[in-house]
Amino acid sequence: MARNMALGARGEDVAVEFLIDAGLESVERNWRCRYGELDVIATSGDRIVFVEVKTRSGVGYGSPA
Repeated sequence: MARNMALGARGEDVAVEFLIDAGLESVERNWRCRYGELDVIATSGDRIVFVEVKTRSGVGYGSPA
């Protein structure tokens, strides 16, 4: 289980790097409420962007595209 958590955290790191490089500002990560969790919350100008990150170690479930 720890390996999966580490893989997921690394995927979120890569996603946040991508968003920052694209000009967005990361506001929050792993935000939780009683209804669930949001992996990344970012802003772009006056827009709020909610991002769900899915990280895989292989292509068994399809390509990243």
